[in-house]
Amino acid sequence: MNPTPVQIRRAAPAKFVATNARGAEITIGRSQDGADFSPVELLMAALGACATLSADSIVTRRLGEDAPLDMVVTAEKDEEADRVTSVDTKFDIDASSLSEAEQAKLIKLVAKAVELTCTVSHSVEPGTPVTVTFA
Repeated sequence: MNPTPVQIRRAAPAKFVATNARGAEITIGRSQDGADFSPVELLMAALGACATLSADSIVTRRLGEDAPLDMVVTAEKDEEADRVTSVDTKFDIDASSLSEAEQAKLIKLVAKAVELTCTVSHSVEPGTPVTVTFA
């Protein structure tokens, strides 16, 4: 199934609003012009959100529905080539209630879920390496 269209509308000079078919909106701008997400930050957010959504059911099954599932996404940019050259997605999962063996199993399952089900990573990785690590 193809994704539904996203409409991009100019709201002001160098400020745009993206709206999905369900009506959700996000404001996009240049990173130097304020608090709006930049296009690169949206790419980073998409990679992080895809990875955490891929991991969500596994973390919920192992740690419960209220378990925190956080991630920090960082990227490297080649300024001269004007492209993102790598992205690191780092999970921060409090698995302290699990044994060391159970924690290792959780990390393995989460990494496998991201590898198998993250469409955004599958789309980006052929041209930009994306790594998954754990805090």
